[in-house]
Amino acid sequence: MEDVAARNKQIALEVWGNDLASHKAHPDTPGFREHFDKYYTQDYWNHASEPGKDRGFENAYMVRKAFLELFTDPNFVIDKVAADGDLVFLEGRFSAKHTGLTLYGIPATGVEVSQQQVHILRFRDFKISEHFVVRDDYEMYRQMVPVEQDGGILRQVDTEKYDNERQAAHTETAATE
Repeated sequence: MEDVAARNKQIALEVWGNDLASHKAHPDTPGFREHFDKYYTQDYWNHASEPGKDRGFENAYMVRKAFLELFTDPNFVIDKVAADGDLVFLEGRFSAKHTGLTLYGIPATGVEVSQQQVHILRFRDFKISEHFVVRDDYEMYRQMVPVEQDGGILRQVDTEKYDNERQAAHTETAATE
């Protein structure tokens, strides 16, 4: 009997490793529906999409269409993959050229963009039933609109004010000892 986690991992790599680069079916063609029916459950749910909107087939259709209209030469290079039962974890770098539509409120820039992403896929009967994603959209935004600001948690912290407050507290503690 085939190991479920290994088979799910194989399917995830087939879909995500080739989907952006070689799966050319446009959402308006029967090939797109065939691809979806082959790899996704009928009740597929994309947790990464906007709440209150369809997150199933219509969502997959709209996401794929948006990618085709937003980006030229999209690619997802998978660096790490792990599987545990019905879950598959993919970590890698998405890259493309922003050549169409508005992204983060910014019209097409023609700029090469990339970002690290972690995708978590839940499988049922060897089809993707749920999708979760972790990514830092600010990383891509900064590539489209250069910002003189550090990324990560420190971009939200006034470090000078923090240092001054810490120094004042240290001085006050030393004076009372």
